[in-house]
Amino acid sequence: MVSDTAAVIVAAGQGRRMGGTNKALMRLNGQPLLAYSIRAFRACASIGRIVVVMNDYDIKRMQAEWSTSPTHLGADLTVAGGSERWISSRNGVEAICDGHDYVLVHDAARPLIGSTDIESVISSMRQHGCAIAAEPLADTLKQSCGDTRVTLTVDRQDLWRAQTPQGAKCETMLEAFSSWDAKAMGLPTDESMMLEKIGRHPELVACSNPNFKLTSPRDLYVAEALLQCGSIS
Repeated sequence: MVSDTAAVIVAAGQGRRMGGTNKALMRLNGQPLLAYSIRAFRACASIGRIVVVMNDYDIKRMQAEWSTSPTHLGADLTVAGGSERWISSRNGVEAICDGHDYVLVHDAARPLIGSTDIESVISSMRQHGCAIAAEPLADTLKQSCGDTRVTLTVDRQDLWRAQTPQGAKCETMLEAFSSWDAKAMGLPTDESMMLEKIGRHPELVACSNPNFKLTSPRDLYVAEALLQCGSIS
């Protein structure tokens, strides 16, 4: 298999809903959260290089608290993050795209991603030019109008919950970043949003593993339980 894809793992967040700590450094089943994503990407034959986006003070914290670093965990390179998530992602993509055909961006706060699902996103990306991990919506959706009263039931057909990794050809992803004007368009919530703005339509790829984002302490307990019961492949 050709190792034509670079991976960017974004781990420069502040974890405001997790008590103001970088989630990548949190303990999950006895290991730093970041270790899970790096391990999953490193197990993929299609991945040629991995960069972790993490600020220097968090790298120092990881060394102090865990006696390890992103490179010791398996990353090839670390780069500093930016003031916003999309800037951190851009920093990583710009640092690693050279020499690879494709690039994937993944949030370290999604530690349960499996290597099989990563390869599925890569396969779809090769076929369609860009692809994202996602989950079809199963819940009934309600819309309110400025308060907590229901005003409308939203048809969930064809609606998906976006996840990561999200990827595209390197030149396409770089174009998406360079074309985004945050002052005029606001902050992009993910790479797909920027790809859509330049006329690309990422393929949606459903994951076989749970791939939820850890946003609260409760999510950490759920992820740990899934790992301990062997539900993650």
